[in-house]
Amino acid sequence: MELLSLTPQLFESMTFDIVTTLGLRNAVWRTPGSDAGRDIEGEYFISDLSGQYQTQKWYIECKRYTNSVSWPTVWEKIAYAQTHDADILLIVTTSSLSPQAVDQVNIWNRSNKKPIIRFWGATEVVSKLNIYPQIAKKYGLKSIVETRSDIFLPSIDLLMRITNSLDPDAERFSNKRISLIHSVSELISIRMLNIKDDDRFLFQHHKDEDYFDWCSDYKSYLARFDKYATRALLAYIYFTMSKYPELSQNSVSDLKIKLHRDLINAEENHIRIILDLSNFNATFESNTIVLSLTQEESNG
Repeated sequence: MELLSLTPQLFESMTFDIVTTLGLRNAVWRTPGSDAGRDIEGEYFISDLSGQYQTQKWYIECKRYTNSVSWPTVWEKIAYAQTHDADILLIVTTSSLSPQAVDQVNIWNRSNKKPIIRFWGATEVVSKLNIYPQIAKKYGLKSIVETRSDIFLPSIDLLMRITNSLDPDAERFSNKRISLIHSVSELISIRMLNIKDDDRFLFQHHKDEDYFDWCSDYKSYLARFDKYATRALLAYIYFTMSKYPELSQNSVSDLKIKLHRDLINAEENHIRIILDLSNFNATFESNTIVLSLTQEESNG
């Protein structure tokens, strides 16, 4: 798997998708390329024997390197994470740690100081991508999976849950339900065609006829976000909230979606399934979803 085919920004974005899929919550991807001490931060919740949850504060540093990551580089990130009371520092790289860095990290971890240092090299990253092949395909990488259909199992499961979630007599003709089923079905179908024809996802910009009627005021905001994934996401939000969200934008590569309430965990997980088939990722804030473009390829 050619991890070095990714730009540093795409490698960070892919890492963000992996760690959030693995359960990192309240995750924030810091300004791409800023190198302000950590690329990603978030919280991970673990349960003890009493059933109580403890919160770990994670800092994640991404290094798209051809050479090994040196100890001075690791130490700089340790110092920053320690100053900001992080519990875990995860170094994710396309290469490996230098022998000196491996020795020093082991010494550090044996000292029981915070943060605890964890490390993913290329082998670990590829292993995660083989477990979650939909993420690999999102970034144009080939994973080892038994069948191509494995990529779509989460999204197909989501579609089945949506279809079966409501009393058919109560909302048989609900426009928002029909719109959601159509949008998610369309997204899955298009991505299946992408894999069949090109063995990778192809993302498409919006055209005038692609927008929901209520999005007419936001056309310029949505233009660079894949039209199929955006429609599925907005249809899901409208379905769950029963109200149209408010959209705003600080830059052409970001989109802020203002919700009418906080998302519950199940809803956030459903949105992540849609994100895996998109050219953007998301951070979840209070009553808000912030989308950030990862790729801008267009084939129509």
